Amino acid sequence: MSLTRWAARPLPSRVLVVAVAAALGVLVLAFEGATRPVESVNYSDVTTYEAYGSKMLDGAMPYRDFKMEYPPGALFMFVLPATRVVEGSPTGPLSWGPPDAAARRYYRGFTSLVLLLVAAMVVFTALTLAAMRRSARAMLLSLAVVAFSPLMIGQVVPERFDVFPAALTAAALAASVRGHYRLGGAFLGLGAATKVYPALLLPVLVIVVIRERRVREAIFVAVAAISAAAAVFLPFAIASLSGTWGSLRNQFREGLQIESLGSSVLVMAFHVGQKVTALGLPSPSELTTQPAKGGLTRLVLAGPGVHATEKVLPALLVAALCLLLVSLYRSTRDPREDLIRYSAATVTIVLVLGTVLSPQYVVWLIPLVPLVNGRSGTAAILFFVVAAALTNVWIPDWYFKYQDGLPAGPASLLLARNIALLATAVALLQPVAVFRRGRRRQSSDMPRGGGGLEA
Repeated sequence: MSLTRWAARPLPSRVLVVAVAAALGVLVLAFEGATRPVESVNYSDVTTYEAYGSKMLDGAMPYRDFKMEYPPGALFMFVLPATRVVEGSPTGPLSWGPPDAAARRYYRGFTSLVLLLVAAMVVFTALTLAAMRRSARAMLLSLAVVAFSPLMIGQVVPERFDVFPAALTAAALAASVRGHYRLGGAFLGLGAATKVYPALLLPVLVIVVIRERRVREAIFVAVAAISAAAAVFLPFAIASLSGTWGSLRNQFREGLQIESLGSSVLVMAFHVGQKVTALGLPSPSELTTQPAKGGLTRLVLAGPGVHATEKVLPALLVAALCLLLVSLYRSTRDPREDLIRYSAATVTIVLVLGTVLSPQYVVWLIPLVPLVNGRSGTAAILFFVVAAALTNVWIPDWYFKYQDGLPAGPASLLLARNIALLATAVALLQPVAVFRRGRRRQSSDMPRGGGGLEA
């Protein structure tokens, strides 16, 4: 058999196991390359996570006894590295500057947990692609992207808890493409209780289930998701309903975060405006940064055009998501392929049109974009890789330069990263436009003979 024909066929089971094992080996090396020495994380989010975990182990209840800006599902990532199970010794006061033995153990425990979750994403990716009968070429490309993702994105992978909801999302897709929709819904519910954004994928899953198994089963799927999320929120809501609700509401506070696409466009427009003052035009008003409301640890943009952008972007986002769901309902494609593509498109659109785009949000795309089939899927993967690499360059040095006066150089890099994410969204949406031309027309992006990049 020629190499071309072999690459166009699905991998045999034994070869798939070898490919997954190789991907896990690559992941360990890539993760090691992305992990900073503990001496460099004194002001990292890991120190905040440790403080939350230690307080809870001391008997304090989040939202009631201390403020926490994250949903309660994230506590798994904060508490577990602080326990004897991971640290291997009793917990106690620790110091990050310089790091003492307890801080080193917590950091090692946290990064080890992150590594295990990324490894789970590799396995779930393989399970999903095997169920979809992807070609060997597509399978190897997708596994390579997921395995190399820590090295591509950089330090935000080992130092943030976003891999946890991403792994739950990967599990949801792996279960759903095999027809276990209720289990998939439960995983999305757990993900939503950890980072909120997986809740956006529930309407996608429900519509796919309606197309496949009618409304009754879709209701069970929605109930499974809501029940899983409620089971996580309920103990904390009982302890402090106002505190829990306030923390959740905080996630949706107004403010145009300085790394969002809208902010990067406004900042670059300001610098262009400064250049054209040489032609006799008036100088543009200054843009500045300020802390976000509600005690959130992020900076937002202030100045001309910001308020209007804050109002326009959410409206565009809601309209785009509604159109996406209508298109999904009308689609005549393979429902499983639609589940993958529309899930990836939904999250990417949220990143592009949202008012917040922190660097770690790129992690959300790891278990989604590499699964998309066809030429447009390959293009989306390539744009995602570019966005991931630019995020790696951006954090931390260029970000600190940018927040200190919004200079043109870092702003250009940020805009390039955001444009790469926009290009990812456009590539994912490219086949979606076909549905405006009629339900019966088949797109050239439809998989042929088991799928693959050649489709």
